[in-house]
Amino acid sequence: MNDTLDNARLARCVALVAIVLALAACATAVLRNPPRLDVTAVVLDRVDGPDAYFTVDIMLTNRLDQPIEIDALDATLSIEGEQVSQAKLVAGPVRLPANGTANAQMTARTGMDAVLRAIATAMRSGAMLLAPGSHPVLHYTLQGSAAVAGGGRFPFAKSGELGERQPANR
Repeated sequence: MNDTLDNARLARCVALVAIVLALAACATAVLRNPPRLDVTAVVLDRVDGPDAYFTVDIMLTNRLDQPIEIDALDATLSIEGEQVSQAKLVAGPVRLPANGTANAQMTARTGMDAVLRAIATAMRSGAMLLAPGSHPVLHYTLQGSAAVAGGGRFPFAKSGELGERQPANR
């Protein structure tokens, strides 16, 4: 009887270890030395009826001695703290040469109602009170993650001024 109980316990332990290992294998690996991601511009491309289209220009820098590929870029685009849209990589994968750079582009589509809510938030906070001769500025935040070929992912968060070119080292 003790042998039967011991065998049952052993079988449960083996099954538990197998399940834990299977779950660990499915988990996304986080890269230790991910590529550097710089947002060079976030621009309102066009308004088409009730829809607004944004373009996000990205420069990726590979700091490794081997080439890598970025399979996906996914992020939430917020303007003045208001989430307005999800941004996605336009043409992937992006191939990064060893110790090199590559440009990528993301697009986001949203309704004009979301853009108008962001503008209203800016107005309520006083961001639209300007000195004569200056122009209004809206601020964006882009927060998301990149998927690397082979299963790794890395998070990113960038912010700046909408419609302005940003220095690459930001």
